Amino acid sequence: MQANHEGLYALLAESNPWWDSKAIPSRLVMPYHRRDFYVLRKEFGSRPITALGGPRQVGKTTLLYQLIEQLLADGVPPRRILYFSLDSPGLLGLTENPLNDTLNLFSEEVIGEAWSDVREPVHIFIDEITRQEGWHRNLKGWFDLRYPIKFYIASSSLSPLKTGAAESLVGRIDIHLLLTWKFVDVLSYTTKDEKWNDVGLRLREAFQGAVNGGDPSLFLKAVAGHRAHLTQKRAILQSRLNRYLLVDGFPELLDMSDLDRCARRLKEYLDLTIVNDLYRAYQVRATGSFESLLAILAKESGQLVSYRGLAENLGTQERTVIEHVDLLSRMLLVSQAFFFSESRAKRVRRQRKVFVSNPSVRNSLLGRVSESALRDPSYLGPSVEGLVHDHAKRLVYCLAPSQDPEAFYWRDRGGHEVDIVVKVDEKPIPIEVKYRRDPYRDLGGLKAFMDEEGKAPFGLVVTRDVLDLRENMLFVPLSWFLLMV
Repeated sequence: MQANHEGLYALLAESNPWWDSKAIPSRLVMPYHRRDFYVLRKEFGSRPITALGGPRQVGKTTLLYQLIEQLLADGVPPRRILYFSLDSPGLLGLTENPLNDTLNLFSEEVIGEAWSDVREPVHIFIDEITRQEGWHRNLKGWFDLRYPIKFYIASSSLSPLKTGAAESLVGRIDIHLLLTWKFVDVLSYTTKDEKWNDVGLRLREAFQGAVNGGDPSLFLKAVAGHRAHLTQKRAILQSRLNRYLLVDGFPELLDMSDLDRCARRLKEYLDLTIVNDLYRAYQVRATGSFESLLAILAKESGQLVSYRGLAENLGTQERTVIEHVDLLSRMLLVSQAFFFSESRAKRVRRQRKVFVSNPSVRNSLLGRVSESALRDPSYLGPSVEGLVHDHAKRLVYCLAPSQDPEAFYWRDRGGHEVDIVVKVDEKPIPIEVKYRRDPYRDLGGLKAFMDEEGKAPFGLVVTRDVLDLRENMLFVPLSWFLLMV
């Protein structure tokens, strides 16, 4: 099929209103910039392709528009910025190769030069890039021509993005995982106080200093100047934290006060993710078994998984359950935790824990998007543990962006257990979640881990509101821990 140039140009003109208005419409952006924006802004002048991968509804497209807005503010000519989505309605009816045809049309009709003659930088944003088969080979071809193009791409299907990058774009692409808004972003946005970002960064620096120095007291000394402020703001922190434990950081829900409406939107999000992404990315048509499995995992979040038991419960084969859990992990709906050991073979042999680490997803699956969930300790405990598991991995990534963050669990033959173990600067940090009035009970697992694993500089206990240091165990309130990420 020959490309319909007239129709394609009309679609592009509609998608790039700044070509004529010289500015991006306010409806496409929001005034608040999440932390990820400042990280990505640093890549404006870099050569590698900047890629955003993450689930639906976490703000990838909005972030792309904010980057475009910043480029315009920096003086980049509007007609040297192109945005298009391979998910646009009608696009595939205009061309069989939307990526190549769009770039060629942009050069001819908007820039007014052949690509070989272009000398000034051009910024090209491609949303939902994995919708086109062979996207990575096409993009590699364009990148290797060494035209003055900076590519920014995004996809709601992280696994195909990583697969394509590994196949054709090694050394040419930087992939950034974009998840729901971090707690510090939600807090800054809802309180209209961006000072929280600075407070969070100071907490993170203090924590890393304590790890590097092998002394948890360094954390308390470093944050002493912020302690009074955080204590004064305790009520605000707790209020925003309670909301975060119910609906997390989905941008669409930030200004939605009605929890029933939030519950409906979360259900729609889950249905769309399960049906569309399973079908698009993995060609799975029968999704009912995935929904049933996900509901069970939500109920048992943070527990050791018996694949045989799950298979019997679901009336299917054990191999099928293993494959389904792996797919749900790639879709970022669940997170698997292996046993902590320096031996990879030992990690694989032991049972895994599976977390539904986004509390709003767990609440939606179990029908608990309501304040009653906050008053039920037996229900709230696994949600908090899943949230800490998720943010512990995010913290590791913040401290060492080059590595693929993992979070483990640990258990010895005597029955001692540690909820979460992460490695920071190659040092294991055991984490126990004690979101209750008395966080000092049942810490035998931390003590046993530190006795056995001599490299651990200290243990971390995430509490409801206690800040303390006892027996080389650092007690940090949940809200403070989340602020560090």
